[in-house]
Amino acid sequence: MGIDQSEGRADVVIIGAGASGLWSAIELASDHDVVVLEAGRVGAGASGYAAGFVGPFADWAPYPAAVEHSIEAFRALDGSHGFTFHDRPYVELAETDAERDSFVEAYQPLFDREGYELEYCPTSELAERWPGRFDLDGFDGGLVKAESGIIDVREYATALAETARERGAEIRTQTPVERIVTDDDTVVGVETPDGRIEAETVVCAAGAQTGSLVESFVDLPTRQFIYCNLRVNVDGELDDAYPMMYGRDVWWRPEPDRPQTFLVSGGMYFLPERDRPPRSPPAEYLREVEGVLESVATDIDEVRIVNGSYHTCSKGSAITPDGLPVLDAPENAPDGLVVVTGVTAGISMSPFTGTAVRALVTGEEPMVSLEPFELDRFDDPPADFRVHEIEEMPSTFPTGEY
Repeated sequence: MGIDQSEGRADVVIIGAGASGLWSAIELASDHDVVVLEAGRVGAGASGYAAGFVGPFADWAPYPAAVEHSIEAFRALDGSHGFTFHDRPYVELAETDAERDSFVEAYQPLFDREGYELEYCPTSELAERWPGRFDLDGFDGGLVKAESGIIDVREYATALAETARERGAEIRTQTPVERIVTDDDTVVGVETPDGRIEAETVVCAAGAQTGSLVESFVDLPTRQFIYCNLRVNVDGELDDAYPMMYGRDVWWRPEPDRPQTFLVSGGMYFLPERDRPPRSPPAEYLREVEGVLESVATDIDEVRIVNGSYHTCSKGSAITPDGLPVLDAPENAPDGLVVVTGVTAGISMSPFTGTAVRALVTGEEPMVSLEPFELDRFDDPPADFRVHEIEEMPSTFPTGEY
């Protein structure tokens, strides 16, 4: 189905053509008139600057059905519209017994899931599986997640957009939403520079911009933050068996189309309000990367950053005080407004997010309860809340560096 061009009407307007918005369109477009409005290009926000790690993360382990649905969706999309899903295990290293026990406790719902491939391996087993690849001195072992893989996030966004169009959705890029229009506490559409589009439902999935778009209706307790991503040259070639890795707050993975390159991610920093991220990586982050890769990854003697490879989303991502997203049609918001923001592991869990939005729009039964993602779970959290390993932006940047 598609928007009624002559009258400027749709059943559902989705704000944002990132992974969450596009999956929402895919889920809804077969039986709704859907239009997706994107201020820039498809995947221009945080979705287009993600590191391409796909797999289960601790925040989502209590929802195994959602985790399994998402990985199956990635595999099903493989080969469509130029998208490739590279199945690859993901190893999360633990340094201490306490960290190991924390991993096992956090991921217990997935350990208990029949047929789900997940195991904790001591360093001796890791060394046998990947001989000569890692110096694991000082580590206890690692959580090996087989249900994982690598993607090119730009390929992913393109494939989702084409799939949504095949289902009947219309996607308008370079079309910012100026405001959500209501009448008597009910959503009636959105205003854009090209005019109004009438709609009974508006799904606001605009990433870090969601808060400002809905602030006249609800208060979203989110903070903007960035991941720092860059590429590092490797001394030898990496084969298809090399896993995705995490240790000491640094993620690294091979680049399937660049056999002598790691993509490295980490350096999570809160952005000063309404600010932009630095144009170069923080020195603290570079020291962290050098320390981890030079001590753990035996394919690197000295970290050599690929020129021009540093990248992060200029608008940042959004996160909530408990690290879980808001997926909700809030009771105190206008009827017809659905809010999607703060989706940690947003790429990995985007297929599930689409199903959650469909359930919120149609009233159908969701695959897992959406109660943990409701907005009213927060009770006036501080504006400067801390969550996960995200740090305040270092004060060492000179004026003009932002």
